Amino acid sequence: MEGDSSESGPLFVMPPPDRPRDADVELPAEGPDVTALPEVRPRDPVEGDAGDGRPGLAPGALLAGQYRVVRRLGLGGMGDVYLALDEKVDDREVAVKTLRPGQLALRADALAEERQTFADLNHEGIIHVFNYGSHETVGDFLVLPYVDGLNLDEVRALARFDPPRFGEARFHEFVLAYGVRILSALDHLHARPASATLVYGDLKPQNVMHDGAAIKVVDVGSIRAAGAPGLTTYGFRAPNVRLRPGEVAGASEPQDDLFGLGETLRTLCGLGEHARDLGPLGALGRLQEGDPVAARAALMTTTPAPKGLGLLSLARVLRRATRSAPADRFADAREMEAQLRGVWRELRSLRTGDETFEPSPLFLQSPYALDSGLGTAPPLPRWAVPPGEDPPGPLHEPPAAAEAAASLPVPRPDPHDDHHAELSRLADADPASLLQNTADWRASPEVHLLRCRLTLRVALRGERDPAGLTFAEQELRAAAAAIGQNRARHDWRVDWHRGLLALAHDDVLVARDHFDQVYGAIPGEYAPKLALGHCAERLGRHQEALELYEAVRLRNPSLGSAAFGAARARLALGGPRASAAAIEALDAVPQHSRHRTAARTATVRIAVEYAAGTDSLGGSLVRLSRLFTEHGLTDEPARVRMKAEVWEAAQQLVAGRIIDADGLKRLARETVPRDDAALDAGARLAFPSQERALGRDLSGFYLFLARQAARAADLPHADRVAERLLDRAYLVRPLALRHHRERRPLHVLLRPLYRRTG
Repeated sequence: MEGDSSESGPLFVMPPPDRPRDADVELPAEGPDVTALPEVRPRDPVEGDAGDGRPGLAPGALLAGQYRVVRRLGLGGMGDVYLALDEKVDDREVAVKTLRPGQLALRADALAEERQTFADLNHEGIIHVFNYGSHETVGDFLVLPYVDGLNLDEVRALARFDPPRFGEARFHEFVLAYGVRILSALDHLHARPASATLVYGDLKPQNVMHDGAAIKVVDVGSIRAAGAPGLTTYGFRAPNVRLRPGEVAGASEPQDDLFGLGETLRTLCGLGEHARDLGPLGALGRLQEGDPVAARAALMTTTPAPKGLGLLSLARVLRRATRSAPADRFADAREMEAQLRGVWRELRSLRTGDETFEPSPLFLQSPYALDSGLGTAPPLPRWAVPPGEDPPGPLHEPPAAAEAAASLPVPRPDPHDDHHAELSRLADADPASLLQNTADWRASPEVHLLRCRLTLRVALRGERDPAGLTFAEQELRAAAAAIGQNRARHDWRVDWHRGLLALAHDDVLVARDHFDQVYGAIPGEYAPKLALGHCAERLGRHQEALELYEAVRLRNPSLGSAAFGAARARLALGGPRASAAAIEALDAVPQHSRHRTAARTATVRIAVEYAAGTDSLGGSLVRLSRLFTEHGLTDEPARVRMKAEVWEAAQQLVAGRIIDADGLKRLARETVPRDDAALDAGARLAFPSQERALGRDLSGFYLFLARQAARAADLPHADRVAERLLDRAYLVRPLALRHHRERRPLHVLLRPLYRRTG
């Protein structure tokens, strides 16, 4: 299972850092720009490098009659770098990069071809080549802008030495910003016709410079045609790039550049000593409080580790980039960039608590809130238990597996599928009808996946239909066959649908394994985290569920499923602030969300459930009045059910002598804010000021609901529900010397109504 290994071997912990090269660092303003980087200005220039006796250009040497050497800046595998002055352009500072003939011979037949290649590299993330030349002492050379910044190895050292300078845990977001910018440069190399595809080949921290608020890939001498041999560096070379004994050159493909970038970013973050450490760091077990591997990671990372799920998502996105087999890595630079952006948004939201939302490129937003009934008025069967007994099920009961299987987000259609245009226009509110309408469509992977989902939803209506689930499984096998056996093993869509089918069979452990694979493949997406949160709830792993839901909720508060999941997890975990934290999560669902009314309904129900006195019950009444007048609950039967639940709680507190007569009067008088609109709402809510009036109101509510139950043709055991409600009505009705009532008893009056539903 991806990232869920129990392995907990020793993870590398770096020694205390020496003082690195210093620089002024100005952090960018907080905001949603994924590419924002600090301004980094070195305080001291790069010192010259004597070269350990290696022969080279002496200070004062003139190259091509134009470039006067000042000093050697550094030594490299492809050649040396010198600071020089361009005497023909106002003595501007340039960098002269020598190219060793042996290395050039490995990559191209002639320098002229190299010059044309470099001339085409017009990208802001790749250092520009000013000129080319040759010198009798050092051979061929390139002339580049002189960049007096920090390379990423120096950035890492400075961040580790002084974490506050890079915003403490915010540094990990800057690391992902480096990744997004570098991927743009790599895509510039990779996204060319097959015959002209280029690779960088030697990506590592020392070859990327942070200059001001920009980054530059600087060692352009290593750029070559895909598949051609060239310089590589141990530790950043993909395992599949094979070298012969004594060689440093290897033939690289575009996915090998992604490996080098993944290792570069892992090194910057300080996530272990090797890519294999990322597996244990990304396991779901890290979400338990006090986990020893997560504790060691906090000591190991360059700056303080990301919060909550952020550490796992960061480890997983780098894990996929650095897998040993190329087929297990990201397919291309754009796919990796999309996932880095998603993880960046997650890290920022977890750190700041602010929304950092962008529409998912891979999933459609689900219209369902997965509220397990918490976001609706109590159903009539709630009152079918005998008076005095507790209603079944706690408020934090998770949704049934079948409900989750039918309600989780739906993957967007593959843009390369033959039916992409038609699939993008479908609305699947009626799955049975849609199955009929698409029956004559020509088969394709997406059509098979659509039929798998539709058949699953039809099979889960009412009683589970085993034959329908079998047909859904057949459609999924057909989709995998159409995708191709080798490709299907690496296609997260297949695992996603396998997870849905496992949920439909109520096999939560198997579903969790499939969704964990999806999370490992697309760690920047929210949908697998919602699915894993549900599985964690069903398995009683409430802390794990909370971390998963919170990562989604903070990033996009409009997603009701995440808010409800976080609220349930808070209630299940308990504690003195459990109900308050649950209500806070639901209150954060914004006004524009389609799940706003459901979320506000849930806050009333939680507040009532945990009301312990006059003040807390008063807060429930305020929430109820706002639910009726501001938050969209307009259905009258639902309003009566909500009032019945609140009035019941009040009666229990009065019966337990927790609220006295004065308390009732204060509630009736002061439970709404002091403004005209709220006072009007309070008048319509009409909470009683006396115990007798409270009982009379509650009896009236029960009678109203009994009539509703008697008329409900689709309510199972409607007659029993109506009778129980009548029993409750008589039980709570205040005693009086005279009653104004029908000539016949009410239960006789109602009997014809509810018998018609029997």
